[in-house]
Amino acid sequence: MKNKRNFWEYEYWPSWVFYGPFILYWVWRYFQCGDITYFCRANPGIHFGGVLDYSKFQIIQQIPDAFKPKTEFLFNKSENSKLFPFPFVAKPDIGERGIHVEIIRNETDWKNYPVKENIIIQEFMEEPYEFGVFYVHNPATQEFDILSITGKEFLIFEADGQQTLKDFLSNHPRAISRLDYFESKFQQEWEIILPKGTKILLEPIGNHNRGTKFLDATHLKTTQLVNKIHEISQQIKGFYYGRFDIKANSIQELQEGKFRIIEINGANSEPTHIYDPKYTLWQAYKEAARHFGWQYKIALTQPKNQNSKEYFRAVWKRIFP
Repeated sequence: MKNKRNFWEYEYWPSWVFYGPFILYWVWRYFQCGDITYFCRANPGIHFGGVLDYSKFQIIQQIPDAFKPKTEFLFNKSENSKLFPFPFVAKPDIGERGIHVEIIRNETDWKNYPVKENIIIQEFMEEPYEFGVFYVHNPATQEFDILSITGKEFLIFEADGQQTLKDFLSNHPRAISRLDYFESKFQQEWEIILPKGTKILLEPIGNHNRGTKFLDATHLKTTQLVNKIHEISQQIKGFYYGRFDIKANSIQELQEGKFRIIEINGANSEPTHIYDPKYTLWQAYKEAARHFGWQYKIALTQPKNQNSKEYFRAVWKRIFP
């Protein structure tokens, strides 16, 4: 296994580097429609269209209970009377790219969890398969579809009886930027030779910045899945463009529309299947542009933002703090 990252492996680039060229696309669309924050119109029922600073708890609360884990909101971390039995998942209500999403397994984990306010807690879901399903709906034509599906391959260590966990992770391109984290998490196993065949799930949070490999699984799309995602989306006020992060017991159940939703992302959603290692940079940009084209098409079906300048200032401040 190679022990360093290739420059052209764009999945490891900072997001502002990868998406930098799309500033020209943004300006081009602005001149076409006269609204520099047109993308906020893609989801008129969500704050800023789901581009930034929107509550994921408010979105997931709108979907049927059968399709979501038990979920609660804590204004303050001290409200621990509502906590589920361990383990449970904690994450910021307003967050991006898996930052501070953690599995809380005991009191020590909860004490050390860094976010103090506006926290979502969810029951830990045992379903072994996780996907990102990108949904679009044009309210003017009633056309809807799944544009892409991302499959996720989690970072797992399988002992060979010779290599320590430290050696494995130090030479793994998906882990080298988080060695301190893994060393702290697996102190007991870090420098010992484990019995051959021993398996450790190193990172259960399905984000590629945390070691998960993203794969293009769009071929798994079925009519049943498309219709079920659309049916659920109809329950969310003013939602037409975004990504469902879901878990399922099997690929067959996913295709039959049987799954549970971890969270729903708005207009800032990435088409994460583009991080499949088989994609070239050019292919990734083509796919991202295809998704952004749908975002623009949907945005044009909605009235112009009355607070476009306020929206632009907020977006600009986020890009250039």
